[in-house]
Formats: sequence, C-alpha cells, structure tokens
Amino acid sequence: MNVSELYSLTFWIEDEIVKTQIPRKYQALQQILQKNLQPNQQKQPFETQKDDLIKTIKKVPLSQLTREQLLFLESLGIAKAIGSEGANKINDILYKNSLDIATAAQKIQEILNELNQGVQKSKKIQEGLSDCVYLEEYEESDEVMIRVTFAGLASMSNVVDFKKWGNIWHEIGRGIAMAHDASPEVIKVIGASKGSVIIELSTNPAIATTVSTIIFFALKLAEKVLDIKKKAEELKTIKLKNKKLINDLEKEADNEKNDGVEEICNKLVMELKIDTNRDGEKITALNKAVKDLINFVEYGGEVDFIVPDEENEEQDNEKGTAVDTPKYETLRNTIKEIRRLESKLKMLESKSEENDTE
Repeated sequence: MNVSELYSLTFWIEDEIVKTQIPRKYQALQQILQKNLQPNQQKQPFETQKDDLIKTIKKVPLSQLTREQLLFLESLGIAKAIGSEGANKINDILYKNSLDIATAAQKIQEILNELNQGVQKSKKIQEGLSDCVYLEEYEESDEVMIRVTFAGLASMSNVVDFKKWGNIWHEIGRGIAMAHDASPEVIKVIGASKGSVIIELSTNPAIATTVSTIIFFALKLAEKVLDIKKKAEELKTIKLKNKKLINDLEKEADNEKNDGVEEICNKLVMELKIDTNRDGEKITALNKAVKDLINFVEYGGEVDFIVPDEENEEQDNEKGTAVDTPKYETLRNTIKEIRRLESKLKMLESKSEENDTE
C-alpha cells in the first residue's frame, strides 16, 4: 500500500467509522449489558441498541477499499468490528453460544477497546502524513492504478518465472490495449514492491474497466465451476456407486470453464463494438488476454484497482456533492461486485475445506 492510499484510508475511517458513531453505538450496547449485571436491578432489554449497531456496521462500504487497505484495517483491529463479520460476532456473543450477560458485556467491551485503539492509531497516522502526501503521477493524470500481485501458483521464485509471467502480462496488456485501439505502451509500470512480487501499472479508465470486467466474469465463472465440483465431491462422500455421474460432473466443470472463457470473450467483443469481420487480429489478441488473465487469477494471482479520489471528480451542481464521472462509475461498480464475489468464493472454499476435514 502506498502512502497516498494509507492517507486516504484514514479519512475513510473518519467518515465511515467515527462520523457514523459506531464506537458510541458499541458503547451504548455495552453499557446496558453492564447495567443488567447490577444486583437488585430490573433487567432492561437491549434489542434496540443491538439492532441500531448491527444496522450501522452492515452499511459500512468496505467495497470501496483496496485489498491492501482492507488488510491494514484488519491490522488496526477495526475490520472485525464492522461489516458482516462484526454483525455475526455480535449475534454470536449475545445469542448463539448462550453466554451469560457478564461474559457478553466483557466481549463487547473488548471489541470496543480494540476499535477505539484502531481509530486513535488512524488519527495519528493522518496527523503524521498531513504535510507529506502529494498526488501520485497517475492521480494527476486521472489514470487508474492496477496493482498486480504474483502469488500462489502465479508467484515468481526465479528469473524463469519472471520471464514467463512477464510475457503473459505483456500479452494481457497488448490484447486489451488493442481492443481499445491503443498500443501496449498505454499501460505503464509505475512501481514495484517487495515480498510477494507486486507490480503497479497505470492506465486510462477505459482499459482498467475492461480488466476489471474480465476479472468479474472470471469470478462468476469460478463460482459456477466451484459449485459443480462441490456437487461431485458431495457424491463422493456418500459413496455413490454410479461413478459415471461423478465423472460427468467433473467433466462438466471443465466444459463450463472452457465455454465460460469463450462467452466472456464474445461479451467483450460486443461491448467494445469490435468488428468481427475486419478486426480478426484484434479479437485473437483479446481472446488470449482474457485466457491469460483468467489463468493468472485462477493460479492465485491478484489484481487490484486504485481509482482517483472523489476530489478529482466532477461536482453535482444541484446538490454540491462529489459524484463519479462516467469514466469511473462503471469501474467503481465492477470493483464492488468483485469484492462481493471474492468474499462469497472465500466462504464457499472455506466450507468446502471444512467438509473435507470432517
């Protein structure tokens, strides 16, 4: 995560955590639980405070954040107190495990303490960076940063891997750029990070939107394939004698993937209005880019997007509020859907792993 992203995150925490009074609502719930511990006192219902808190934390727009920002939110101890994770934790504390009021009050207080500490750390970071952060070059030109993480089976451990994935990303960039009547040079390398090899690219919103669209369709496809494979695994666990049915399902998963890749390519050709009769080379390059990008994600590689802040966007003249310009609107919406699908796939894979260990 670069400094500009970190600085932006501190303002997000201020707007979405502090100004929505989430710490105060945790405190209201904890206080009424604490009162119910007092001897010779009539027990008070806490449904109103609990419902108000859960309603607020579920509305926190986590999909606006990059993967790096989400990870940092976890390290601050804030992530576990908000979103679906926070709502599930509250319900577990109050109901699922049938805990006594004293334990519930203590656990809610622990979440609140960690949340307050995270908010305070964020404020200190904001104060420390206030005179140090300048617009990145890609932000000044209203371009979008694409952060590519080479991880999992798509990791780089030697120069042979480096050459292999470098060539693949050249083909991805070339194919998508050609589809937009641009040269591969329109996708610029602007940075690289240590650890898992991370390369930061910069390009225009149109090309970034196409990359995000491919990833969105790839995740939808992965969800469908995973569901079919899950059904095949379930049949194996019940020791079904009809092995042909299991084999057919496994073949169907492979067919679904192959057909899905072709369908994604066809959708992009229509969306980008590429002439199928005259632009054969362009379509061939795009098809290869789609297949390579899907394989990269399937092997464990990650692609993230950092869109310029709202202050660089147009103002709504009537309401006086910042609104997305058309060049960013589709991209932002697609990124939100990508986040949703990633969370869903993570849950499906987690359940699948749990079933395997049972």
